[in-house]
Amino acid sequence: MKVMFVETVEGSGSMGDVKDVKPGYARNYLLPKGLAVPATPHAVARAEELRKQELERQQVLDEHYHELVNRLTEKPIIIGVRVGEQGRLYGSVNNADIAKNAGEILGEDLDRRRILLGEAIRQVGIYTVQLRLSPKVQPHITVVVVDEESPDGVEAAAQLLLNPPENIDPVITADDQAFQENSEDNSENSVQSIDTETESSGASESESESESESESESEQDI
Repeated sequence: MKVMFVETVEGSGSMGDVKDVKPGYARNYLLPKGLAVPATPHAVARAEELRKQELERQQVLDEHYHELVNRLTEKPIIIGVRVGEQGRLYGSVNNADIAKNAGEILGEDLDRRRILLGEAIRQVGIYTVQLRLSPKVQPHITVVVVDEESPDGVEAAAQLLLNPPENIDPVITADDQAFQENSEDNSENSVQSIDTETESSGASESESESESESESESEQDI
């Protein structure tokens, strides 16, 4: 079914577009909500005027979106969550969580559908996330997920991830140390065992040589 969009519908069409859509989609959604009208000759004649209006509207929106982008990219979005073992989260961080935190920075609500997050975040770390504010404004922002119970606070934990200190010696736990000592003991025991076996082998060879010499002397006496 051919319709003309009188409103912009994301993923379907912009104001003034004339397109073929599925009849059910048109009858059940576009037409009842006033988002499109049947593409009659009279409606099509208005298409150019509507496209011009949409272009002007979009330019104003894009200017506003660029301002939002500048504010969102000034610093990363930091999200504190409960964290379990090995940095895994209790639950996850999804596009609604990111939209909420971004909205707090912007001072206005941000539709979670603007956050293009492929799958929920389940691990502490730094993530690059794309926003789709408009067809022409699709920036990437930095999201840092940290433990909300970090001893030095969420901000400090985020900075540690963003700017890790250099030349840090690895932390050796008691278990690691015990494992290392056991490994050293096992190595020493292995060396001692090899030495003992070598000595035993040498003694056996000496005894064999002595027996051979005695036999030779006995044969000469005979």
